[in-house]
Amino acid sequence: MTLCLGTCSAAFAEMLRYGGDRNFQPFEFIDENGQPQGFQIELLAELSRVTGLHIVPRLDDWSAIEADFRAGRLDLIAMSRTRSREQWAAFSTAHATPAMSIYHRRDTDAPVSMADLARGTIAVPDSEPMRDTRANFFPGEQYRFLTVSDHAAAFAALRDGAAEFALMPRAYGDKLLESGQYDVVMASNFMLRLQDYGFAVAPENEALREVLNDALKVLERSGQLDAMRMKWLSSHRVAADLSVLEGRVVTQRMELMLLGAGAAVVLGWLALRLRRRVAQIARERIRRAEAEQALQRAEDRLACAFTHHPDAMLISEYHSGRVLDVNDALCRLAGAEADTLIGQPIDALPALVDPDGLRALRELMRADGEVSSTPVRLRSADGDLRACLVSSEEFQSDGVRAVFSIIRDVTDLLRDSDALRAAYDALTESAHRQAEALGQARVALAGTQSEMQALTASISHDLRGPLRIIRGFSRMLRDDLQAGNFDKVLQHAERIENVARRMDDIVEALTRLAGAARHPLEPVRIDMAASAARAWALLTDMGETGSTTLRIGELPFATGDEAMLAQVWQNLLGNACKYSAKAEDPRVAIDAFVEDGRQWYRVTDNGAGFDMAYAGHLFEPFRRLHLASEYAGSGVGLSIVQRIVRHHGGDIRARGSVGVGAVFEFTLEQPAIETGDPAAPTG
Repeated sequence: MTLCLGTCSAAFAEMLRYGGDRNFQPFEFIDENGQPQGFQIELLAELSRVTGLHIVPRLDDWSAIEADFRAGRLDLIAMSRTRSREQWAAFSTAHATPAMSIYHRRDTDAPVSMADLARGTIAVPDSEPMRDTRANFFPGEQYRFLTVSDHAAAFAALRDGAAEFALMPRAYGDKLLESGQYDVVMASNFMLRLQDYGFAVAPENEALREVLNDALKVLERSGQLDAMRMKWLSSHRVAADLSVLEGRVVTQRMELMLLGAGAAVVLGWLALRLRRRVAQIARERIRRAEAEQALQRAEDRLACAFTHHPDAMLISEYHSGRVLDVNDALCRLAGAEADTLIGQPIDALPALVDPDGLRALRELMRADGEVSSTPVRLRSADGDLRACLVSSEEFQSDGVRAVFSIIRDVTDLLRDSDALRAAYDALTESAHRQAEALGQARVALAGTQSEMQALTASISHDLRGPLRIIRGFSRMLRDDLQAGNFDKVLQHAERIENVARRMDDIVEALTRLAGAARHPLEPVRIDMAASAARAWALLTDMGETGSTTLRIGELPFATGDEAMLAQVWQNLLGNACKYSAKAEDPRVAIDAFVEDGRQWYRVTDNGAGFDMAYAGHLFEPFRRLHLASEYAGSGVGLSIVQRIVRHHGGDIRARGSVGVGAVFEFTLEQPAIETGDPAAPTG
């Protein structure tokens, strides 16, 4: 956070101008030496240290300070937050609460609750904070108020008998009492916290407000802000308040004793009910224990049947293939203890089952939901290949999708019968061919459906428009030819040629889009930083980067198809340059981070951005969120990027804000090859 605050502070002026009230003790005031003092002044010094900003305070009469701030001659002030002030100032998080005190005449009883205030008239200075306080905390007609011009007028009304109470901040009221002009007036121990007090900046200076909020969080977490509150804002009347509270506690304690006597009677009755309920629970517990014992006996019999069954048995997770349980027969076949097998994925046991056989079983299981007597050759602990028949069925276990498999060894039966052995070999070959065909068909079907949907939508949407235009100009061309308007004929012919050229561009874009993920991957170890730099250099040579600056952070190595990933970098960086070209200081940044164990790469720009309500259309072919007249392009770049990333088994996502910029992040399923600690997300 300190690094973020330092970076943000560099964006502001070299010196920030703060204005405060010279007579608002203990928050801010001018001491006898003419120097600014108080809680706010010490807080400004700490904010300067945390943010690196140079804040220069000036204390004056509040009316002059407010006028200078509203005229833009001050960058920062602190004041109570009100609805009317929110119209011309943006407030940071409140960091203090001015103490509001109730003042009364010495010859009258001091108020101790809000109800006491309803028995008299309350003199209140006519100011924005006090009007807001009255509206929020004294609604309705229960309270009577006398609105006066200022704080001194409120004390004068109290002194002269025009009001029974006066409500104002202690910073002003106590100072008036020190003047000696109002000897008949005194402050009560009844204090209120009715106003939020915080920094205010100009509404357009949102960045400064965020820096102040972050800095206040730093001081709050470190305890420094609370220490400054205790130093400057703690009241000497807190002890008196506690004394009043203790008196109330004694009264409440007596009331509780009376309530306790009544509660004892009720508790006796409840104890009788509880005893009956305990007896009932005891009987239910016995019945439950008997049921659990019966269930345990059934589970023990089932476990014994599973453990000692002569056929090898295996329970595994459906998706991951992780072994959940095995029986003794499988342990003998694998030549390993159960503890060494449980928890391991079946793929990690190549000595037990060959990869081709396992792949065939999975394809058949995925197609039919079960496998019945499918031939598989397993290697036993002594190294012999055993001919087996595998039957598997899917089920749910504690909310986990699992597979129960029975492996029957038929090696001895095949050894005694040539016909059975030939049938087994034929069945094995047929199962492999069927599994391979199913896998290829599934992949081909998914790819074909996806491509057909995208291409059909694109052709329907983007080719119909040009065709309608060509038909319209053709009719006009025929009419003008018949009328002999040859000048218009040439214009119509030129327009038809332009539209045909646009159709050619669309067909070319569709061709690139369709081929983006057809080629097989040629994965290699890729220096992602170097790949991104090469893409940027190519864009620069093509004149597409303009005045845009690029920052490349630490990027971990990755495994993937180098040519395809170069296309990803080129399209993402080209988009970032294109849409940030109109920014005052166009910038593009590349970094990386780890999220949920996956390596992500990120491209950020400060360009035109986009509305997140339409983010779902970003990767659709030929769908553009900006006018073609503003930003050129075919509209398939992001679609190509998405296809390449998904061809690598990864994913891509985007977020943005109009006029602020956009962020594109992608991850590859291929495991990243780290050169050091993964880069943490920034920005």
